[in-house]
Order: sequence, then C-alpha cells, then structure tokens
Amino acid sequence: MIRNIKPEDKPRVLEIAAKIWEGDDYIPEVFDEWVKDQNGIFSGLWEDDKLVGFGRLYYLTPTDIWLEGLRKDPDINIKGVGEKFARYYFQKLKGKKINSIRFSTYFDNIASKKLNEKLGFKKILTLSLKTLEIKKKTRSGIPENLTTNFEFDELQNYIRNSNYLELSKNFIGKGWVVYPYSVELLTQFVNENKVIVWLNNKTIKGAAFYSDVSYENIFWISFIDAENDRVYEELLNYLMNLVIEQDKKYIEILVPQDRLLLSFFESKDFKSWEQNNDFYLYELPEHLIKKITFQ
Repeated sequence: MIRNIKPEDKPRVLEIAAKIWEGDDYIPEVFDEWVKDQNGIFSGLWEDDKLVGFGRLYYLTPTDIWLEGLRKDPDINIKGVGEKFARYYFQKLKGKKINSIRFSTYFDNIASKKLNEKLGFKKILTLSLKTLEIKKKTRSGIPENLTTNFEFDELQNYIRNSNYLELSKNFIGKGWVVYPYSVELLTQFVNENKVIVWLNNKTIKGAAFYSDVSYENIFWISFIDAENDRVYEELLNYLMNLVIEQDKKYIEILVPQDRLLLSFFESKDFKSWEQNNDFYLYELPEHLIKKITFQ
C-alpha cells in the first residue's frame, strides 16, 4: 500500500534514513517541510503494515515535475519499490499538462540508474559536484566593482548569454534539485537578494547567485560566470565571506564540463567526493510523458 507520509511516520522514516549515506542522509532535515508542503506528494510504501520505503514528487513549476528522496530500507529484502513509486506518481499525473519529469542521481547509484532507465528516463546532463571545506575564517576585502545594485534587464541578458548556462544546458541547481532556467527563476534570486555582480563601467562582467538548501552546514552556489579569473576569484571571495557570516562548513557548486572552470575550482581546493562528472540529470522523454498524462 502507498499513501501519504504523516507526521506520526517520522520515527520510522528517520530510522530508514539513518541507514542511508552512512547516516548522513538529508531526509531528517526536510521531513517536517515535506509533510506540510502542499506543492508535492510525500508518500510511503507499506508492506505487512511496515513502512519499507518512501519518495517524493514535487512541482518545480506548475508543469515541471521533480522526483526525489526515494529510499528503501536496505535491511528488508523487497524488490520493485522504486517502480511501484514511479507507477503511483505517474498515475497522479494523468490528465495534467506536464512539460518535464526529471530527477538527479549520483554516478555510483547503480540501482537508481537501472530502474529509471528501464522506465524510459534518459540521462541528459552530466555535471561535477565540487565541495570546499571552509577551514580558515578570515574574510576578504570587497572591491567596489562588486555590487548588488544592477539593472535587471542587463543581468538577464548576461545570464542568458553566459558560458555557465550554456554548458549546463539551461539548468540551475539548488542543491541536488535542478530547475529549468527562466526569467521567473532569476527574479526569485533577485528578490531574495542572492545575486552579486561585477560591474565595469556600468557593464556586468561577472555574476553569481546562491541558494538556501536543506543540507546542514552547506552553502550552495547556483551560478557563477566571469570574464576572467580575477573576477571569478573576487566573486568567490564574496561568497566565501557569506559562508563565514552564516557559519557554514562547506561551499558546494555543480560545475559543467568545462576544463577551465573545473581547473579554476580545483585550484581553489574544491574537490569531488570520488570523481569528476559524478552528478547525473535524468529526464523522461516527451512522448512517454504524453503516454502518462494522455495530453
């Protein structure tokens, strides 16, 4: 039986999560939010009256679906959990206008990849998750070229033509959740005052924006691009100042497959968990979405 997760299911959900990622799963940090959120479906699978797995469907936009948080109790020998959730969520989408259904996974998550490829999902983007542990708490000076005052239209034009956005195939990450880029998404970053730009003679020569994410102690860079290494470095220094202010322990970013950009971050001691090209974005093809929704 699959039904929505309720607040009273929390102990069992946390018990399962404690067995995932060596006890470092982020589910405990988002459980309360997911249970209350009306913009998603947080569901569990029960077998013999015991919760054995759970997952979430979330609306990034009214027409863009994100699948996340699929977990199964590794101590219970039961097969087909992921497929059951997929069929359940696909049933919920019947009759709706849906443009995309996507999810992300780690390169080493063989079970997830096999399951979803069997369902028809295709890998559409590979990125490198880079992490820097903050060890020194010394703040850098801020050059006057860095500012949060800019013309929105100029920022929009800069982002639209940026190398980062092109190489990321028009996707922007907020943690492991990847959004299709849009003016509405950019407006959200601006309204939340999470954008910094480098101005030279009133022209944007670099920009970065960042996100609040559900992972404890992690500061997330969603976008960064610049005309040269010096501007990259100043943008990064500004963001690292924010990391220190917020008392975060790590700073993370998804880096597209660009040798120079990867080299820049690696020169600043950003590291991968195991290898580069470790973050996979999957998407269900349009013709399969139409078969699900009957639209």
